[in-house]
Amino acid sequence: MMRRRRRAIIALLALVLVSLGGWSFMRDDAPTRSSDVAESGDDLPPPGGGSSSPPAEGDQEDAEAAATLPEDHPIKHIIYIMKENRSFDNYFARYPGAEGTTTGKTSDGRTVELSVAPDVQEPDLGHSFFDGLISINGGKMDQFDLVLNGDDLSGYSSFTREGIPAYWAYADNFVLGDHHFTSMYGPTFPEHLYTVGGQANDVTGNKLQTSSEGGYCDDPNETVYKFVDLSKKEQQEVMEAEERADTDRVGDFWEEVRACFDFEVIQDQMDEEGISWHYYADEGSWMNALLAIKHMRFSEHWGTDITPEEDFPEDIANGELAEVSWVVPGPGFNEHPGGPSVCMGENWTVGVVNQIMKSKYWKNTVIFLDWDDNGGFYDHVPPPHTDHMGLGARAPFLVISPWVKQGYINKTVTEPSGVLKFIEDVHGLDCLTHRDCNANSFVPIFDFEQTTSPKDRKLILEERSCEGLPRKIGMEYKKHGSDAFRALGD
Repeated sequence: MMRRRRRAIIALLALVLVSLGGWSFMRDDAPTRSSDVAESGDDLPPPGGGSSSPPAEGDQEDAEAAATLPEDHPIKHIIYIMKENRSFDNYFARYPGAEGTTTGKTSDGRTVELSVAPDVQEPDLGHSFFDGLISINGGKMDQFDLVLNGDDLSGYSSFTREGIPAYWAYADNFVLGDHHFTSMYGPTFPEHLYTVGGQANDVTGNKLQTSSEGGYCDDPNETVYKFVDLSKKEQQEVMEAEERADTDRVGDFWEEVRACFDFEVIQDQMDEEGISWHYYADEGSWMNALLAIKHMRFSEHWGTDITPEEDFPEDIANGELAEVSWVVPGPGFNEHPGGPSVCMGENWTVGVVNQIMKSKYWKNTVIFLDWDDNGGFYDHVPPPHTDHMGLGARAPFLVISPWVKQGYINKTVTEPSGVLKFIEDVHGLDCLTHRDCNANSFVPIFDFEQTTSPKDRKLILEERSCEGLPRKIGMEYKKHGSDAFRALGD
């Protein structure tokens, strides 16, 4: 109750700030670049930039009403699936009606045609924090050829419907977000921290020690780079350097720390409110964010509410689906460049979505299907410069539920922290950071008054054969299954 009261106070203060023109809300659909920063993280501008002028009173009331979850909503289960390393243009640049493109810009001023993306992308492309700054280039989006392994332009590619038929079918029948951005410029580990905490503790990259899998709070020798505590002036300087893609100056504000943290995650509030949750990720996985949260790693939740991703289908079959679930597929099925097959990864998605649709849970479930970073692939839409961490380039994003609008393309600026906001809205929780506190609502993509029954919104798809994989790729799957390509942790 205290948390709900505190949340109401926060919302009231936000409205007061808006009326004074002191807080620019994330209401504009078009992303902007902004260098406005404040002293503390909670006072940073919201993701999406936009005008600092308050909306007209009537427009503001309409917007708030449209973004308010009705009390009698049917959503009882939220599933957040996080895959790996693809840009929106790589998957949906050719999708009809989406904000796509057929060409890309390079660092030498050329405009090149996007090639048809292959099922297996080799080698992996650079997608570190610095790669993100370089490729985005202050919003010019013209230096993706300068990332690691980007010089052959293999990152300037996009799939057709034939290459990812299931994902395009989900877009046809549910919701595709074409202004969904990654939380930050950098790679997997900090991106996954955003999915549980609305922040990454200013961590800018993956662990520096790569000789062993996993670790984080289990290994006192594993370290990462992060920003030092920045003053308002230093935040301004960092963001200006990011606009120039001045990686040397940005790096001046980094320090090396142990890869184990103890900040609040949304699961803490869910425990207090008695809301069931489950985090599915392999125990030693690079992608297991809660392995890096000390009070979660060494708690009663480990091995009970935090278990390998293979448990997810079993829990659905056994009628044990939690109210909120995070699902991180194994490396063989997460579509990471550098070896894994997109076809095999899409089949994994089809399998679990089919299972949910056939279960008793479908009628009251929403599935958020996301990709954690752009993987070095080209994207042409400049991200909002929300704070010194990002946002990063766009990623594919699908929302699947019997209650979302059919064939709807959501053009509102969103990022992974917005999924936390939806969880908070459904369960009456407090927001965690400036990211989820100011995130755009997902409520407008739903149609709770539709007359089509959930059983008529099912879309049971066939898995593909995935024939023609390169021999070494096929052997990797044959030997290791979902654990194929386990070394790819970034």
